[in-house]
Amino acid sequence: MTSPGTFPTADNFDKLYRGESSFEGGPKPAGIPWDVHQPQPQLMELEALGGIAGEVLDIGCGLGDNSIFLASRGYSVTGLDSSPAAIEQARSRAAEAGVTVAFGVADATNLTGYDERFDTVIDSALYHCLDEDGRQAYTAVLHRATRPGARWHLYCFSDGNINGMTAPMGAAPEVVEAMLQGLGTIAQNIRDTLTANRWRINYFGPTTYLGNISAFIRDVDDLPEQQRAKISPGAVEQMRGINNRFATIVNLVDDDRVYLPFTVVHAERVD
Repeated sequence: MTSPGTFPTADNFDKLYRGESSFEGGPKPAGIPWDVHQPQPQLMELEALGGIAGEVLDIGCGLGDNSIFLASRGYSVTGLDSSPAAIEQARSRAAEAGVTVAFGVADATNLTGYDERFDTVIDSALYHCLDEDGRQAYTAVLHRATRPGARWHLYCFSDGNINGMTAPMGAAPEVVEAMLQGLGTIAQNIRDTLTANRWRINYFGPTTYLGNISAFIRDVDDLPEQQRAKISPGAVEQMRGINNRFATIVNLVDDDRVYLPFTVVHAERVD
């Protein structure tokens, strides 16, 4: 959970991967929402359908399960993340799986030293973690880091639902408010940002994302009062409602895993 009022930072994520609270006086995380100990099913489907080619960049790779899967399928994969703790654990998982992945710590809005390196980019829930300046820089940097004809497969938060289940945006209401108000709708923001930075969108539509439900069950009242006071009453109620829903169904799902509504974008580099 991030400190209310800001987009998540590299330090926030590193603390999460270390099992520490991201802000003073806050509760320790119950888990990592995207740690499902397997590759995302939609990525596996994409690979089976021939959507992966050449040198692959898994940007914002986290604990590396997507990278490890693609490496096991014979691809040359580079997995980059801003969190040293995540990369350390990803390397351990790759070693345990018996595959080779070039994991490294990097800023997704910079990527110095990776010019014209990749043919395929996988973004599994990174884009929506960046503020507007970060998104512009990130999208431009990916253009520089890829080769002509490269494909970018982007998966991010959606405001839809699956049988009434919404994405756990209430865990970071400040991000949602920025996406839906300050930046316009996330859909329009993606279209404008990618087009401005020479990416052509070939497909834009709904998909699903497998999440770790145990990480979402957090009573908003566990937050220190000074932090809770920074969140709008509407956002507090949104957080409470989402967490109550997750708490109700947690005993009904297998391995604490649940499908969440996401958006998928398949884009192609324009030279």
